[in-house]
Amino acid sequence: MILKIFDLYTILILLNILGSWIDPYNQISIFQWIRKFTDPYLKMFKIIIPIGNMNLDISGILGLMILKVIREIFVRVVFIGGI
Repeated sequence: MILKIFDLYTILILLNILGSWIDPYNQISIFQWIRKFTDPYLKMFKIIIPIGNMNLDISGILGLMILKVIREIFVRVVFIGGI
């Protein structure tokens, strides 16, 4: 059950990343809903890299990486019995 929650949140983060390209002005309601759940977590990793006339926000990538590490630690502790 917990692993499914990790997987669902991973999908929501991926949809948030996709939504930032499709809906950069936050006008589509489904992406507003997704951002409501993912932005509090992703704000912890907000790093903006200037590239020419654009800014690249890598919080989604960092958030996914950290979530993957937390998931793997959880699996090892709960199912295997140690780190």
